[in-house]
Amino acid sequence: MDCANGKTKEISRRCNYCGAEIESERMGGVTEESSSDGTNKISVSREDRHGGNPDWKLVPVRDTTAGKILERLEALEKRHLEYVHSHQARLKARLGESEQSENEFKEECNQIKSDIYHLVTQSKSVDIQ
Repeated sequence: MDCANGKTKEISRRCNYCGAEIESERMGGVTEESSSDGTNKISVSREDRHGGNPDWKLVPVRDTTAGKILERLEALEKRHLEYVHSHQARLKARLGESEQSENEFKEECNQIKSDIYHLVTQSKSVDIQ
């Protein structure tokens, strides 16, 4: 606690600066009122205009004949389907292993249940005699 003008006030270690100024510069902002039409104009920050999105950028133009585009599409389709089919084969193999494990588990459980039933019925017949 700190004292100011006879009153206590809380002091925290948090910085009251929230970075709004920097954030608004990155995100673009609203410019001052336009003198010509009285509207506010929204600007895009330089980062967005000049490669701010690393996932997509303009690349040099390749051969854009219909045949070449179709060839690239077919190659892309082939690679993707090869990947998907190999992944499906791995999943099917794992499914087969899982089903086999399930069957072995059920067989063992049934055998144990049968052994317990046999023990219980055998002990009852011994008690009766």
